[in-house]
Order: sequence, then C-alpha cells, then structure tokens
Amino acid sequence: MDLLADLHAGVLDEQTAEELRSQVQDDPEAREILAALDATSAELAELPPLTIPEDVSARIDAALENEVRAWAEQQQAAAPAAPPAEQGGQVIDFAAAKQRRRRRFTLGAGLVGVAAAAAAVVFSVLPTNTESGVPQAQPPSPAPGGKPPLALQGGEVNLSGAQFAETLTRQDYLGALSDPQQLLGCLQANGVSSGKPLGAREITLDGKPAQLMVLPTGETGQFRLLAVAPDCGPNNPAKISDSTFGG
Repeated sequence: MDLLADLHAGVLDEQTAEELRSQVQDDPEAREILAALDATSAELAELPPLTIPEDVSARIDAALENEVRAWAEQQQAAAPAAPPAEQGGQVIDFAAAKQRRRRRFTLGAGLVGVAAAAAAVVFSVLPTNTESGVPQAQPPSPAPGGKPPLALQGGEVNLSGAQFAETLTRQDYLGALSDPQQLLGCLQANGVSSGKPLGAREITLDGKPAQLMVLPTGETGQFRLLAVAPDCGPNNPAKISDSTFGG
C-alpha cells in the first residue's frame, strides 16, 4: 500500500517506479487502489481551500501576542539589557508569524483531508479478507429508493472528478445485467475479455437509460467509461458510449 501511494505521488526513483508499474498491470487490486487515489485527487482538486474563520484567527492572534508579551517581560526582568521583544536575538514579527501559522494550518488541514478521503475510497474497493478474519469494507449496496440515475448530456459519457469518484464506489446494475452471466456476456461482446468493472451505476444519456461501467485500460491513471443499453448481453454489445477518463 505504501509503495502504491508513493508511485501515485511520483516520489519513487525511475527504476523502482518502472518495476512497480509492470507489476501493477498484472494486479487488479493494485489497479483499483490507484484508480481510487486518482478519483480522490480529482475530487479534492475541486474543493475550495481551507481557511481559518476570522473570529477564531483573531482569538488565536490575541492569545499568542499575550503569551509573547508575558515572556518578553519575564526576559526583561531577568536581563534588563536585553531588547524586550527579542527571542534568541531575533525580533518577533507578529504579522510574519501570523502568515506562517496560516500557511501551516492550510497545508496541514489539506494533508489530513487527503489522507482521510484517500483511506475512505481505498478501503471501499478492497475485498473482504476471510482467511485472515479481518473484515474490510465493501462497495456500498444500493439502498431501496436510492439516488436517481445520473443524468448526462452530449452524446458520450464525460464525468467530473466527483462523479467518477462516486461511480467507483458503486456496483449498481440495471435489470438483467445484475446477472453475472449476462454481465459477462455483455463485457465480452464489447471486447472485455476478463475482469469485473471497477465501478458501475445507472445513468441516462441524452434522456436514454443506460448502464455505465468503469473499466481499466492497462494505462496508469486512465479508465474506460463504457455505457450500454439495459439489454446488453452475449453477442449484443448494445454500446451507447465508449470514452475515457484520466490519462
């Protein structure tokens, strides 16, 4: 898991990264994890930056200034020759300190958000480990009366980062496609020889009902968005749209 996260972040040396990419191509679980990280990054990129509320910032600034003044007074009493507002020979700049604190808060909060969101998405795609007895989260099952189909326009499927991330967490199939054999026949009719969709959900494309499936392409960070009619099956591709996400 750590190596995959480092690969996704681009911090590995080139030789290690190349070796790991070749292994990822033969590991469906690893591809799912990278897909989850891609989707999380795309979704987080659409969020507004985190900031400290002004009233909270003002209270923190006041408390810090009071603490520094009290410290300076103690230093002055102990050594009258020392400048009253110095710390280790450096004059304290409240404005600069405030700016540094805000940058640290924004960066720290952002990293925590990335870690939490990435963990949530990664764990949602991992299978249950029955041999070790450690339960792992499964993609959520559609609840009765759940969300309506995702309505798309434009002739082919194009998803935002948030829409792609949500699709990856679902395995919702229309009608006969909920039958594994029907689904397998549909995938084979569309040139997919092995594997299961990374995510699936019901959509409408230009008002027509369709089944959207996210499939790997073999390229890191790129995914196939295949939309088919509900009657897709053996020898009947019923393809409505075939596009890509990422890359």
